[in-house]
Amino acid sequence: MATFGIHFDGPITVDHKVSIRVLAKTYEHMQRAIDRAYLIEKHGDVWKHARLKDHEYQETEFIAEYPREGGIILDAVRAGAGAIVDRVAAAIRPVFEGAVNDAIEQQASIAEQLADRRDYVGGMRANTPRFEDLLADPPDAWASGYSNRSVVKEIDQLVAQVTPDRLDGSIVEITLRGRRSHLPFEFDAQIARRFHKIAARKELGAAFAVNTIIRTLDRGNRYARPSAKILNLASGREVVLHLSSQQDCDALHPYHNGREVRLFVCPIIEALGFDLMGGDLMFLSVA
Repeated sequence: MATFGIHFDGPITVDHKVSIRVLAKTYEHMQRAIDRAYLIEKHGDVWKHARLKDHEYQETEFIAEYPREGGIILDAVRAGAGAIVDRVAAAIRPVFEGAVNDAIEQQASIAEQLADRRDYVGGMRANTPRFEDLLADPPDAWASGYSNRSVVKEIDQLVAQVTPDRLDGSIVEITLRGRRSHLPFEFDAQIARRFHKIAARKELGAAFAVNTIIRTLDRGNRYARPSAKILNLASGREVVLHLSSQQDCDALHPYHNGREVRLFVCPIIEALGFDLMGGDLMFLSVA
């Protein structure tokens, strides 16, 4: 029997109970993590916008047990779901260990990385690697990293519930038993914040050239940065292209005409993962 348990303690509880809001968020994000883990286990990877099909929902349907006292302990069980729970544990473990050990690496800012990538394509020009080359030999860590991130981002939101200052001293412990038992993951506010920093980390990958058609061009506003949607002609997928300034919009505007244009771009890597077919890209220049 596969099980997961979520144990809250400290000020987040009142008389050994939690609020409906905490209860709802906990079950919601744990269910989403299980759904992602199921897709990884079934298909090997999970890609952007992947969803369960109607007949797959029953495979991830855990039965909630009555909440127990002792802080507040929420349990859920399902027969035959051991591999799914093991997959959740495998995704959480490296990020959790990094958070516990305070292993948050310093990295150059996105602005600095962007300047480096633009200098690179400015020198390489026609010798810049092509998207087709990357598609033929993608980095090994990208697919697994992106898949794991889809689980980790749900756990991140679950454990973030103990981080508000007014709940200082609260903890949440996650216990998982799949085909084997896993050591528990115990989060206080400090560990939860470090977990978030690792899970939310973004960096720019190596630049490449790609043939595209610009579908939409948005100059942004005071709340949103400019962006575009482009059709990657090699993959046949429409993806988001992030722009760093209004000048980028001006550079693309003459090519927003339904015709093919070759662009220099780089992938936006999150938590060491990237969806090569549908992941977001950063604009560097028109090739």
